[in-house]
Amino acid sequence: MPSNPTRQTIARQWQLLKLLPDRHPGMSSNQLQQALHQVGHGTSKRTVERDLNELTELFPVRCNSKGTPYGWYWQAELSTELLQPPQPSDRGMAQPITLRAWVTPGLARQLAAQPLSDDMLLEPLAEGDARLVATVAYDHALISWLLAHAGSIKVTAPDSVREALLERLRQALLLHDSD
Repeated sequence: MPSNPTRQTIARQWQLLKLLPDRHPGMSSNQLQQALHQVGHGTSKRTVERDLNELTELFPVRCNSKGTPYGWYWQAELSTELLQPPQPSDRGMAQPITLRAWVTPGLARQLAAQPLSDDMLLEPLAEGDARLVATVAYDHALISWLLAHAGSIKVTAPDSVREALLERLRQALLLHDSD
């Protein structure tokens, strides 16, 4: 258990997020307090409520306030994938893949100046667009880079990367498209 109060708070809030159910009606703050206690985070019900109120500002966490006690849960149709620890491939053992994509002219210029890999190829297409082929590590950094450039790149292969990117984009759209 971390000794620093800030680390304790982060660890407790992280555990709280992992405890939240993914559907309505959710868990009460009392139930969450008891669950936190069982995993080594002894705290008050009021602290759990404060934590939940803070976390709703940062994460798609919802409160069912239609009855008492209130229930807390993840917004419908959003997974808790963002809470999963990095996979082994994210820790330096990533599998190399051949990334194939269409890129906009602006991203093509950026990639020409800063290639993704030593073997990267940019094949010019009409109107300045380009086809990208590069051997890269399939890891969290790649998905983060693709998300950062989502408006300028269309992954065509491999399908697993394309689907992972699409799933993240769908989750973001659900989050931002909700009330």
